[in-house]
Amino acid sequence: MAIIELRDYAHRPTERGKGLEKFSFTLSPGDAYSLHADRIDDAHLFMRALATLEPPEKGSYLFNGEELNFSRRRRLLSVRRRIGYLGTDAALIGNRTLRTNLLLGRYYHENNLNLTLGDDVLSLCRTLGIEEKLDLRPAQVASEDARAAIIVREMTKGAEVFLVEQAFIALARAAAEMYIEMIRKMIDAGVPCIYYAGLTQYDRLFKKRDIYIRDGVVSVV
Repeated sequence: MAIIELRDYAHRPTERGKGLEKFSFTLSPGDAYSLHADRIDDAHLFMRALATLEPPEKGSYLFNGEELNFSRRRRLLSVRRRIGYLGTDAALIGNRTLRTNLLLGRYYHENNLNLTLGDDVLSLCRTLGIEEKLDLRPAQVASEDARAAIIVREMTKGAEVFLVEQAFIALARAAAEMYIEMIRKMIDAGVPCIYYAGLTQYDRLFKKRDIYIRDGVVSVV
């Protein structure tokens, strides 16, 4: 069964994009797509739509067979926890430490403020070079460290789907290479993924199939 299914979906334009004309799309276990678009804003809109961050103008969004109601924000929070979103606009809360940012989702869903980071999270923090910076706030660390914290947050929340946009922006080379390997292992394990690299050398790293957006028309090849 598809994890995400969009039926007759359409979105108004944002920024300099053309928007998304009515289309249908499914994302199932084992799927891996490379996204291509003639306008960056339309690629970003498509990723935000899949992440449930943009309510549609028309159409239905089903997650694991259940249609979402975009007016029920609490219900959407539980769905968003199951979607790893590594978009260019993914951010940390500025007045909280990196450690607290990594725990916020668990604080909310487990209703417990006395939680600590698990060994798997700390291991990934160590791999990406931020273990010693966890008690600093985002403004106190380099942009690459803040981006690494976002990666740790999304990669360790138990997501069923990953949406990866311009993945290596603000990452140091060593961290980028480790991140590439992490995504590759995830896709090899059958976790569905959509990856947008834009016109960069990373464009063909992981894809099995292609999604194209041209003048607002979405097509899958």
